[in-house]
Amino acid sequence: MEIREELKARQAMTLKAREEAEAARSKLEEAEAIRKAEQASVTPDKSIQATNEYIATSWDMINRSVDTFFTNKESPTVNKSSLFLSLSAGKSESSKLENKIDFQAKFDFPNTTKNLKIVIEKQQDEIGNVLSDKSVTSTATIVKNGKQVSRTESSYTAGANLLLRQTKSFTSLIKFGIRIEMPLNPSLKLDLQKEIPTKAFNISLLQKFLFYRQEGFQEISQISLSRKLNETFTLSQTNSLVWADENDDFLMRNGIVLSQSLAPEKALTYSIGANARLSPAFYYESYDTSVSYTQKLYQDWLYTSFTVGANFPKEKDFTDVKFVQLRLDIFFKEK
Repeated sequence: MEIREELKARQAMTLKAREEAEAARSKLEEAEAIRKAEQASVTPDKSIQATNEYIATSWDMINRSVDTFFTNKESPTVNKSSLFLSLSAGKSESSKLENKIDFQAKFDFPNTTKNLKIVIEKQQDEIGNVLSDKSVTSTATIVKNGKQVSRTESSYTAGANLLLRQTKSFTSLIKFGIRIEMPLNPSLKLDLQKEIPTKAFNISLLQKFLFYRQEGFQEISQISLSRKLNETFTLSQTNSLVWADENDDFLMRNGIVLSQSLAPEKALTYSIGANARLSPAFYYESYDTSVSYTQKLYQDWLYTSFTVGANFPKEKDFTDVKFVQLRLDIFFKEK
């Protein structure tokens, strides 16, 4: 009898131990399921969006803190500070793959400065920017001082923009800056912009006067005509004239761009351009053409573009030099 009772007691203990083990295993399985569900809820999209919001919010808080520090007043609700990052990779025919990184930072201190905006950006050469295809930021070349150079001949610049006057159709501002290179290269610029809407075209006038400590005076004049043909196509034609004290030459660009809207988040751009020189006679020294596809990848801050085209420089007897470029644009801005 005692042996039977002892066996029953042992069996009961074993059964109880098994039940406890099963209960513990169930709890572990339940906890593991909850953990996996939580991990699954953090999708790549949410992670990417969270990263963008974190950077934008951090930059916004830095600007607000600086503004409050200098004025001892709470910064206004609206702050226009932002960051911009552009990554591009391109290749021209008979050349190596070229990678570019462009970075721009916009500071906004509403209390500290009313019309004065502090800017640190990687700035492209203004003349090179005007004399080139706007769809291309990397591999396209232009003729400058008699040489083929990349239009993104750029460097970081720190400065301040002072808004003189702004109306619905006219804007004027002065830009003070220092090109961050050795030796430091300070500059002073005056920008004038005028918009003239008409029944046939929208007319845009641009006039820039620039002075660099090293390069001397530069001047840029530009007139653009644009017309929306229908809901899909927009046609624009731009004529630019530039002069630089560095070589005392007048350079001109004529460009035609046809923009096609494929969808609210997709577009195609067709571009044809020609560059000329007045030294002393007028002659064309290069042509270019390109097709660019642009698409929004995510939300309103991640974009990509793909461009193919060709340049026809006079120094190569106008033989085509094909190129291709892929670019990614990222915007960080607090909403």
